[in-house]
Amino acid sequence: MDSRQSSVTTQIEKYKQNLINGNYAISLTEILQHDSCQRILSECREFRDRIYTPIKTIFTFIRQVLNADKSCKNVVATLAAEELKESKKKISENTGPYCKARQRIPEKTVEELVKVTGQIAATKSLSGWKPYGRNLIVFDGSTAKMQDTVANQQVFPQSRSQKAGIGFPITRFVVILSLTIGTVLNYAIGAYSGKGTGESSLLRSIFCSVKSGDIALGDRYFPSFFLICDLKAVGADGIFRGQAQRHYDFRTGVSLGKNDHVATWEKPQKPEWMTDEEYAAYPSQMQVREFKINGNVYVTTFLNSKKYHKQELSKIYERRWEVEISLKNIKNTMNMDFLSCKRPDMVKKEIGIHFLAYNFIRIMMAEACAKHQAFPNKISFKGSVQLIRAFMPHFISSSEEKNKMMYDHLLKLIVKNKIGNRPGRMEPRAIKRRPKAFPLLKKSRDVEKHKLMRKAKKIKLEDVMS
Repeated sequence: MDSRQSSVTTQIEKYKQNLINGNYAISLTEILQHDSCQRILSECREFRDRIYTPIKTIFTFIRQVLNADKSCKNVVATLAAEELKESKKKISENTGPYCKARQRIPEKTVEELVKVTGQIAATKSLSGWKPYGRNLIVFDGSTAKMQDTVANQQVFPQSRSQKAGIGFPITRFVVILSLTIGTVLNYAIGAYSGKGTGESSLLRSIFCSVKSGDIALGDRYFPSFFLICDLKAVGADGIFRGQAQRHYDFRTGVSLGKNDHVATWEKPQKPEWMTDEEYAAYPSQMQVREFKINGNVYVTTFLNSKKYHKQELSKIYERRWEVEISLKNIKNTMNMDFLSCKRPDMVKKEIGIHFLAYNFIRIMMAEACAKHQAFPNKISFKGSVQLIRAFMPHFISSSEEKNKMMYDHLLKLIVKNKIGNRPGRMEPRAIKRRPKAFPLLKKSRDVEKHKLMRKAKKIKLEDVMS
């Protein structure tokens, strides 16, 4: 190990004392000290004798996005207080050095850390968490808004239905999520609308994260001829809801039972985004299995009905809803619904840091489940975040022995935060609390401010004349 990698290991130990390694199948410290993570961090940029090293900057950025107050001033003030308490070292509360340090972190570094932490954790998951002993992944997309700046509007324009100066820039992102352990395996970011910004286009840019043996789930937006062929090409399988515009006739094909058959799909015309060489590489036709349960049509690559019963496959598909919960956790619990950065490059880093923080929390939850015989998808994410926030300040000033004791206790408490089982619960999609009685902004803020200033001057002039 060279001096730079040794420096990485030392700093990980210093800034993540709470992540004490144990004899478990999954450990966040072990993953952070993996050769891949150390290589990414050491290649980030040259380490110099300064306050905000790359590792410290990344972990401070993570603390910032996890805090309800996401301001740079708040996180720098907190860091200054901790450094003073721990090492009697005074740090200026000026946010300039921290903001410059965030800018120096390459966007690629954040992306690679998300992929490496998510994928290493998924490979370490217990076999009892996997259907048919295989990793379960899911595709899905969502959107987020950000600060209304000229730079953000150029890269992530607002909705065309809104007037200039009224709406907010919008970004669309697509994630490949591990349902086995809950981590983000990869992600892609694009504009809300325009050529090449749809969920399928973004998914193609990160499809390399789908591995042989994976079982992929997705809603009815994804089961296209080309995507299913791509899954088969890498040795993966998929289960999807059938697209509404496709006709499913169970009287044709090879019958496997009632409302269950193997159908032959013909290759559609070449899409505009595909080259002639890529199009020619796809087969002229392929076989897929289509089945119907409770009025819902499913499309899958599992053709053996005896080995893979349709009832079992539909039960596995029900877990697709977990990605909706995960995205809700990231956007609401971790406050990623509205991004605070004012430049598009920093917006992309902010999204990546949210995913990295999410992976760290999910790995800790999986570590707790592996140690205390539980399932990660049965543990409350929000409850885990609350516990981590409560324990974090105490790890800073405690000894290593006490940190280990507290960390073991933290894992026990995480497992106790189970998701409530409320069968048959139904709630109206309506809110009780009334919004504030302010009118909506229908013109740009500059125009409205100018009107207010003219009105104030007019009132002042009338007072002088009277």
